[in-house]
Amino acid sequence: MPTITKITEQKRRANRRSVFLNGSFAFGCNINVIAKFRLVEGAKLSDEQVLAIQQGEVRQECFDKAIKFIERRMHSRSELKQKLTRYECGPTVIESVLDQLEELGYVNDKKFAEAKAESAAKYKHHGPNRARMELAKKGVGRETARRAVETVYESHDSAAMARDLAEKKARSLRKLEPHIAKRRLVGMLLRRGFDYDTIKPVIAEVLGNTDEHVAD
Repeated sequence: MPTITKITEQKRRANRRSVFLNGSFAFGCNINVIAKFRLVEGAKLSDEQVLAIQQGEVRQECFDKAIKFIERRMHSRSELKQKLTRYECGPTVIESVLDQLEELGYVNDKKFAEAKAESAAKYKHHGPNRARMELAKKGVGRETARRAVETVYESHDSAAMARDLAEKKARSLRKLEPHIAKRRLVGMLLRRGFDYDTIKPVIAEVLGNTDEHVAD
């Protein structure tokens, strides 16, 4: 049974240690792994313990990578999973880490969705449809996205947002034929994520009523 003969701090990474078994370097690991497995010089390790320590190291590295991503900005669970999959952590380890991050409150798709929807409404001036689409791209579940968008947009006037965008866009369309200006204005508002019921009265207000269908 191998014995830990030395544990030394790694020069370039102060949070990691080099572990020597029977006088030879065996593996490197995070200080949290050292603490978790209570590794000290003189301790004897079975092959099963060495394997468990190495697996613990993989999980710790996966956890640390996830925390670094989260420190930069909020992430949905799906986003984090996709990023962690790039590393050789293994699906079981990744799911375990994500579960722990959810328990700790670092990953919360409901709060993530509400924050993204608020940003879409307040700063990007996107309509509800666009907000839901962007959340889907981030891997947020349909029901979670729907509830978040409904909650956020209750406090924002979608018609006013659409009207403001339409008025600004209309300034550059004055020289065009009315039906062309209308189509371009409608296309812009649709891309922004506003629905038919919101767009129709806005177009009528900004460009005046016409016989052409709003979605033409």
